[in-house]
Amino acid sequence: MSETLSDTLLGLLPTLGLPALALVVALGTLGVPLMPASLMVLVAGTLVAAGELPLAATVATCLVTAVAVDNLGYLIGRAARQRFRALDNAAMRQAETLLAERGGPAVFLTRWLLAPLGPPLNLVAGASGFPWRRFVLWDLAGETLWVTGYLSLGAAFAPFIPDIASLSGNLTGALACMVIAWIVWRGLHGHTGRRQE
Repeated sequence: MSETLSDTLLGLLPTLGLPALALVVALGTLGVPLMPASLMVLVAGTLVAAGELPLAATVATCLVTAVAVDNLGYLIGRAARQRFRALDNAAMRQAETLLAERGGPAVFLTRWLLAPLGPPLNLVAGASGFPWRRFVLWDLAGETLWVTGYLSLGAAFAPFIPDIASLSGNLTGALACMVIAWIVWRGLHGHTGRRQE
């Protein structure tokens, strides 16, 4: 079901453009396991390189959507402070520990390097009373790196997508982007694990 929906959303990106991109980025930033938002941003980068999406509007759509949803998570955490502090959830505990140890850099890193911890960290930051201005500055810096990095990767691989797609059909481009995103994520995740050891 989610694979079919992911394929549908990828297929709608060239047609619906920025609204489809904003929807997937918003859902991904909320932590909804529908489809990796990073994959959609990679694909958007290939479309920007092909001239099918405008660069400035694509960057703005991704950045504004991600920062707005992150701040929504922060505000929800602040409003429901007692409930979120009472949750006994592994991701929430990891996010709380990371925020306590690293502060602002934790917000920055969970935008792009430790992205699965981003949504719970937004809630924890709000619930713990982490200063909103610091949150916004670190959030904006991290999301800027995430958006520009993935759009750039997508644009860099854009020349290869038509060749791959002509060999194996319509979904190959999407699968190639997923493989590339997975390899990059594993490389970054493995590097982080080795540094912690």
